[in-house]
Amino acid sequence: MAEVRFRDVLSISIVAGLMVTTMITFIAIFASGLDDPEIIPSLRVGIVIGAMAATLIAIFGFYRVNEMASSAKDRDAERLEELHRLRAILSPIEGRAPSDMGGWIVTDKVRRDRGVLVVDLQGLDAPSAAAVVERMIERRHDLNRVKIYTGKSDQDVGDGPDLGVRPAVLQRLRIDAERVNWQVIQKSSSVTLRPMGVAPTPKIWATRFAIFVIPMTTVMTLAFRDLAGNGLESQGMAFGAASGILVTSLVSSYRDRSA
Repeated sequence: MAEVRFRDVLSISIVAGLMVTTMITFIAIFASGLDDPEIIPSLRVGIVIGAMAATLIAIFGFYRVNEMASSAKDRDAERLEELHRLRAILSPIEGRAPSDMGGWIVTDKVRRDRGVLVVDLQGLDAPSAAAVVERMIERRHDLNRVKIYTGKSDQDVGDGPDLGVRPAVLQRLRIDAERVNWQVIQKSSSVTLRPMGVAPTPKIWATRFAIFVIPMTTVMTLAFRDLAGNGLESQGMAFGAASGILVTSLVSSYRDRSA
């Protein structure tokens, strides 16, 4: 994950403020009536609320960046410890790696790439690759997000891995990944194991729903009323309100994937 700096927070707050300004301006215009809309007052309301939103986002963002910067050393130490832990978990595989494929050194094949733990299976045959996944599943409680290169990595040269490696890895993950709370994200030459996350409690879900349901439903109701056109305003508003409630329900179900 890329590090967020103060400049990034400022850019995000400005963009978010512009989005809120646009949204509130359109809502105010719709509320004033499309036959004789009050453009300037609506724009003024949008600018004020957008500026307030940008300010609040900037204050919160600056606080979080400052907080993360103060604990950067602890975070770096934790990441390094996680890397050493995964290397220790997979170190027994070194003795199983076929010598005719160039060997497999855990310090070279297990590393961090853009903040994500990476396990490169190049140099392993199918049984050894399956053993790597089995070791990771056994020690799931010590791991978080891990990316497995089942194809040729960008940092290595030479022949690609054994053709049976990827099917062996996927077969092993199909059996146990869900049981240990890992979501399998497949790409052409890699497989990413991401925590499925913890579902929100009913209290957290209800709190999120209460916060987002009014603005989300209002925006979608007015938007679909305008899209429906003359004669179908009530149907458009009903559909927009139902869509807003549905979208809010989905947003409120966001899972915590930090573990």
